[in-house]
Amino acid sequence: MSQIISHHKGKGFNDYINDLKIDYIITLLKEDRKIRNYTNTALAEEAGFSTTQRFVHAFKANTKMPPSYFIEELKNGMYKTSEEI
Repeated sequence: MSQIISHHKGKGFNDYINDLKIDYIITLLKEDRKIRNYTNTALAEEAGFSTTQRFVHAFKANTKMPPSYFIEELKNGMYKTSEEI
């Protein structure tokens, strides 16, 4: 399975799974304003990360910014939500 993911996605298995988890959290943050008030620990748990530290690291690797900054940008209207599309 790892070889297939590496060949088709150009990344390792763990990175691929972490990207899927972060994409899930980004979707939740964009669609549900209540989620934007969650702590990093709560977001990490929601996404299935074993630690908050791993979540923050994966989030930064995926988005090039920490979760708190991304959420602040959402609140300021920087990113379009599904309600605005």
